[in-house]
Amino acid sequence: MIYFSIMGDSISSFVGTQPEGYRVHYDYENLQKNAMRYVSDVWWAKVITHFGGRICVNNSYAGSCVAGKHPYAGNSIKRTELLHNGNIAPDVVLIYMGIKDFGRGVPIKKKFPFWKNPIYFEDAYHLMLKRIENNYPNARIICGTIARTYHARIQNWQFPEEFSGIPLEEYNESIRFLAQKHKCEVADLSASQVYYETLDGTHPTLIGQEELARGWIACLSGIL
Repeated sequence: MIYFSIMGDSISSFVGTQPEGYRVHYDYENLQKNAMRYVSDVWWAKVITHFGGRICVNNSYAGSCVAGKHPYAGNSIKRTELLHNGNIAPDVVLIYMGIKDFGRGVPIKKKFPFWKNPIYFEDAYHLMLKRIENNYPNARIICGTIARTYHARIQNWQFPEEFSGIPLEEYNESIRFLAQKHKCEVADLSASQVYYETLDGTHPTLIGQEELARGWIACLSGIL
């Protein structure tokens, strides 16, 4: 049995599946809006089922960036040490974060000092990987690049390729670079041209969850 843990944000949240006190996007109201009902509707549940695994921890906090000094930021000590369930440690950690950093225009990096300040995306992603590695040395860590979206009700809506002057692909390039630096693997959703359906430009509908899951499965089929 392969145990999977998820490091995510609102896209991967689901009521009743997260650690106590975590913010959730997919509460009962948003589940209804997005035509979702069961945890099996979520992308990561579909991925885990496909590979015959079991969820260990869904460490997804709605509204969280990788960067920042908030105790629920992706790079935080609090988040990176909560990927095990009792004495069960994850065999695989799937990381799907960064869209909030992109949407908030978080700066990518600072030239000096390098890897020191988690207010920068690249520094924070490095810290997140380093802390997960230290806490779960036997886990395979797989980093997902940020997929694009489309709008279910606005036919000519286009995914914004940049916010605050920073292109989406700069964040994805940082994810690829850091995964390679840490000898982690990449589920390159962006390079695979994965798009998923939303009602708000960010959060998958039931159809969007399936599309996102298919993208992950295609990427992971060459890894797992």
